[in-house]
Amino acid sequence: MDMIFKDLREFEKKYDEKAIMALHQTQCPCGKCREMDFTDVRVTIGAVHIEIPECPVMKCPACGEMQLCPIIPAEIYKAYDKRPQNGNFCKLTIRNNRRFEWAHTLNLQYDSRDLCIPGLNVDLDPMHPEGYSCPVFFKRKVLGAFYNDDDYVLDFFSESYGCIAKKGTDGFEYDWLVHFGINKNDKVVMFLGDLDTIDSEEAAAHFLNIYNIESDHCIVDTELYRAQMNCVPSKPIVEKRILALKESFYHRVQKKYGISLFHLQDECEEQKEKLQKPLHYTEKEIRINIDLMDGILNEGIDSDGLKKLYKVIYNADPPKAIRTQTRKLLEQIIASKDEKADRTIGPLYALNDLRNYFSHLLSQQKMDELKNNALDTLMLTEFNDYRKLYDTLIKRLYSLYQYLNVMDL
Repeated sequence: MDMIFKDLREFEKKYDEKAIMALHQTQCPCGKCREMDFTDVRVTIGAVHIEIPECPVMKCPACGEMQLCPIIPAEIYKAYDKRPQNGNFCKLTIRNNRRFEWAHTLNLQYDSRDLCIPGLNVDLDPMHPEGYSCPVFFKRKVLGAFYNDDDYVLDFFSESYGCIAKKGTDGFEYDWLVHFGINKNDKVVMFLGDLDTIDSEEAAAHFLNIYNIESDHCIVDTELYRAQMNCVPSKPIVEKRILALKESFYHRVQKKYGISLFHLQDECEEQKEKLQKPLHYTEKEIRINIDLMDGILNEGIDSDGLKKLYKVIYNADPPKAIRTQTRKLLEQIIASKDEKADRTIGPLYALNDLRNYFSHLLSQQKMDELKNNALDTLMLTEFNDYRKLYDTLIKRLYSLYQYLNVMDL
């Protein structure tokens, strides 16, 4: 990356206050988020040449557009100003091994160049030493360690944003609480300053050290960064978004027809609070969520309400054979507008098949039947890939309830 300026005045004009503010924009004109990368930069200001090997830049992963990180122009200016007298060449190195006061007893590895990422070198508290917002990276398994230890709490606010906390003593809810994000490379990211409250002698310090890894500099396109740096609220986990869409559909029916589809509402709310985003997609994790989701979606709908809705739509009572079958009733209601209703309603059948498969003692023949039914419905071939099985099911359920919220009732 070559940058040529006629003189210092032209450089100062290029990187005035307005331009530096623009360098803090992390969204590329193409719509994607820039992430930090490194490239050799050569700057010529008049007769002075400044080389910056592995210079931090913000690069768009989609179109490749690059711009300097916001603090780099100031570093170039200082290098120009402090060059040897009458010298016309200097090399500027951005160090990656600076250590900060925060969480120093935990002895975590991190890359100090990450503070070049827009927003991470800004601290509104002038009493804070430098480095509070330096990101620290971990393998995703670190979340499992906290999840499986009864002394700690792990909570997901959304798909890839949450917190870990140590259960409190002396009347406090928590002794400490740290937010985390998960980036597109499936790495967990926390801020160094947040980790400062963790005692180096407790189990949490051990978990963090075991799973601490090198920075991949990928943090901008995370819900953690958007929430902490840009105050952008994150979406709830998709499981809870499905339940919110279910509620919206029920309210829609109630508003238009005066028919309530709500059933066992208090029990459904209690079940909803138990939902957790799977960490490792083990059979146990997905079994728990499938059991909860099936209870809320398949059992938490009123059959009498569905019969009334069927009668309104078809001007006739439902066939006797399906009057107590909520999924069949809902399928026929959908069929009034959708000729592919059997496919649309399919994920609710797959959800129930999977609940019966994982939670009941059945003959091998019945188990095989349930397994094959679920695979056929979800158009999958491999049952033991639990992550793909679960994610496909959840994606289809989300599409179903989106449809129920937009279909012409």
